[in-house]
Amino acid sequence: MRNRFACITLDMEPDYGDAMSHIRLLDNPEFFERYVSIVNKYEAKVTMFTVTSLFERFGGNFRQLAAHIPLEFAVHSHSHNPYNACGRDEIKAAVQAFQKYTGSAPIGYRAPIGRIDKDGLGHLMDFGFQYDASLYPSIRPGEFGYFNLHMPNTPFRVTRGSQSLIEFPFTSLSTIRIVFGLSYVKLLGWGMYSSLLRLFGLPDVVLALAHPHDFYTYLLADGLSGLEKFALTRNAPKAFDYFEKMIMALAVRCYEFVFVSELYYYVKDLPGLSDISFDKWR
Repeated sequence: MRNRFACITLDMEPDYGDAMSHIRLLDNPEFFERYVSIVNKYEAKVTMFTVTSLFERFGGNFRQLAAHIPLEFAVHSHSHNPYNACGRDEIKAAVQAFQKYTGSAPIGYRAPIGRIDKDGLGHLMDFGFQYDASLYPSIRPGEFGYFNLHMPNTPFRVTRGSQSLIEFPFTSLSTIRIVFGLSYVKLLGWGMYSSLLRLFGLPDVVLALAHPHDFYTYLLADGLSGLEKFALTRNAPKAFDYFEKMIMALAVRCYEFVFVSELYYYVKDLPGLSDISFDKWR
């Protein structure tokens, strides 16, 4: 049987549009227990890409979560500013905060809204990061949009002279490139999404995406309007059920659940891993 690996990732950031910077997944006992129970039911592992400025306020909550599920920390910028998603100052501040909280240097980064660029990759290499998990190999319109259908849907190596970094794209359904993330599953509904999943499948390496607010967007609806409100709140009360269905879909397809760091050490020296020169990025 071929090796198949799945990483459950959680982008730990304040609830969307919440001026009070709550994270209800952590302070609501019902939400906390439901998330924990689903992860543990399938013996999954969670890599939590964390906005490092949150360590000071929510460090105790993060340790509580780590006491209940297999959890590792990675970096999701320092301030979650999409206009400075991977600037040198942002990455430096994130490294310092991460080291202060965990006692070790980070090896993985994920830029807000996937806004990684060539300069940002260079900064990550300069600060010793071993992998990035920012690239959406799909399409998104709008101010923070992207068009990345030319990029791989599987891990690849970015090389700069003697240095290199592994890029783990946000996994999308093969061919049609719809992201394997809870917000996309909610938007389409599990009936349609599961049909597309059966038809197009997933690659052998999967990084599944969720944010805390994906699980209870209906509580944030007052701050939303128009198409944004429709997209983010659609099927919101079914979010925990859909999250479990996503993990179950991986389990029945015989994916092994691993941390992204474990996946990095597995793939970094694989023969045949595709390379993209730093100079030719994008």
